[in-house]
Amino acid sequence: MKKSTWKSKLLCISMAVATSLLTSNLYAANKPISKKEAKRWCSKKEWANGFAPVPYKGTDCVEFATQYAKNKELWDKMFSWMAQNDLLNMPEGTYPIDGKRCYIKISNSQTRDASKSKVESHRQYIDLQYVAKGTERFGIINPKDATPVTEYKPDVIHYTAKKIKYVDSKPDFFFLFFPNDYHQALVKAEKEEIVRLIVAKIEYIP
Repeated sequence: MKKSTWKSKLLCISMAVATSLLTSNLYAANKPISKKEAKRWCSKKEWANGFAPVPYKGTDCVEFATQYAKNKELWDKMFSWMAQNDLLNMPEGTYPIDGKRCYIKISNSQTRDASKSKVESHRQYIDLQYVAKGTERFGIINPKDATPVTEYKPDVIHYTAKKIKYVDSKPDFFFLFFPNDYHQALVKAEKEEIVRLIVAKIEYIP
């Protein structure tokens, strides 16, 4: 057998071992995953189940990997549903994925001036927000820059914020907002418009 063939086989074996070690670490009970491992896991997209968009580059990959490991069946079911359905054209409404543990809301929603959009966070659910059509500007807020203005009322609390980073949506990525990811949604970009918004509410496991 040619040396090049042996080298190819060794490379494949090495990659398989590396993947196996990463997966083992991800699912090891109570074992934290490093940022480097989490980013590698995230980029491999083994979690995607056919869903093409990728997480926004600022996503907390450690939290994503941790929550996925704790609730893999639920995440797989949700991503499979997103991949298999016509998100652009199916009727607006709420679609149950797994009872109250996970459901998806599809709407044609109006963007607006930032002054009319509240900063919020959630405790019971993780928000996956994906804009399939149009451009929505998302505000991303560090908790240290936010002050609560309402009591927690399941499942939301609102804030004022002294510093907000804005990111415009694109159809090739989605946002994941965990409990410590304070955010402001439906902000207009260059103009007010109707956007095709898909919001998945996913059970958060502390």
